[in-house]
Amino acid sequence: MELTRLRPFATTAPCLLLCFLPGVALGCGSSGTPDPAPGSTPEWTLSRAVTIGAVDHPTHALSSGGPVLTDADRVYVLQPQEGRVRVFSRDGDFVRYLGGQGEGPGRILNPSGMGWHGPRLWIADWGTTRFTLFDVTTGEAETIPYRPDVASAPYVSGMSPRAMLADGNLAGSPSVSAQATARGIIRGMPQIITDTTGAVRDTLAVLALPTRHAEITAGLGNNGTTFLMHPLPDADMIAFAPDGTGAVLVRRGAWQGSGPAEFEVARIDVRGDTIFHRRLGYEPQPVPDGFFDVEIDETLGYGRDYVDRRAYARAVREFYGQREYFPPVTSVTMGSDDTTWLAGRDEDGERTWLVLDASGASVGRFRLPSTSRVAAANETECWVLERDAFDISYVVRYHIER
Repeated sequence: MELTRLRPFATTAPCLLLCFLPGVALGCGSSGTPDPAPGSTPEWTLSRAVTIGAVDHPTHALSSGGPVLTDADRVYVLQPQEGRVRVFSRDGDFVRYLGGQGEGPGRILNPSGMGWHGPRLWIADWGTTRFTLFDVTTGEAETIPYRPDVASAPYVSGMSPRAMLADGNLAGSPSVSAQATARGIIRGMPQIITDTTGAVRDTLAVLALPTRHAEITAGLGNNGTTFLMHPLPDADMIAFAPDGTGAVLVRRGAWQGSGPAEFEVARIDVRGDTIFHRRLGYEPQPVPDGFFDVEIDETLGYGRDYVDRRAYARAVREFYGQREYFPPVTSVTMGSDDTTWLAGRDEDGERTWLVLDASGASVGRFRLPSTSRVAAANETECWVLERDAFDISYVVRYHIER
């Protein structure tokens, strides 16, 4: 499978050519290089160092697990439900807040990303379609509207901001309807680069959306239709570098029962040019019988107007059953030192994380509970979002012992 470079939108009229992208691959070049020795990757040990969070505390009780950034002195934890960032020392002491809930200057409504632009911290906000940059010392904020100059397209409700890049350009992607992906009208999600005026400069990548949704009509009365997302997503993934110098792309389509079992990882720079591209082999795991029973019961309980409840259940089961094997990757994070952190599937309540260095070589692996996710990292430490048995959120710093 080859990753191909999509040429800039500047060569055409600035519009969303979504319906003309069947089968288009991740937006970067070169053929993949297999992992030379996937079975010899060394095991890492994580040593718990600092825990931030509490059951009930005015500054330490986190309302949710959100994106995390770090610098030499501080830890920045975005709290989407609060519309603000909680700032802590690296030892876990509360320092200050940045932002607050709302739509005014320096306020955050529905954050969709966070990163660094030089010494300032940016937050992408799809609720207000803008970027807000904070001076992390004074709290002073600057707002940059996100208004891409792209023509409207059917099934596209707007553009969502994703990341501010190191060169000052902005990355975003269209918001598309479930109907469009279920019917195969839109099969690729372009990650579009604009400048701060909204002028389209390039396309960073196009993410494939295989079998993301299904249109279900069986068993529903009054010409009813519902669109369901598959509970085991296998769409392409993207994670941006904390400093905006590029991104990591993952093609993780589940194995189809023949041929090599592998997924693809590519790192690209701010122009979408390839830094590395690797194919990593893995052991495919079949989805066991009865795995989707809970999800089917949940969708049956939504109170729809059924004519034939069994017919509806059969249609849902058929859609879910299209995934006979688990997708190989469930989460991806890009480290501050250009490392890539990839989580595998849930196995008995745990996930194995694989770490790639800046060249794409496998350098380490370790296991975390399935309720934990690496949010910020380098090869000496990682900051992990955790939830306990009562769904209380924590941010934990681990030392890495290699």
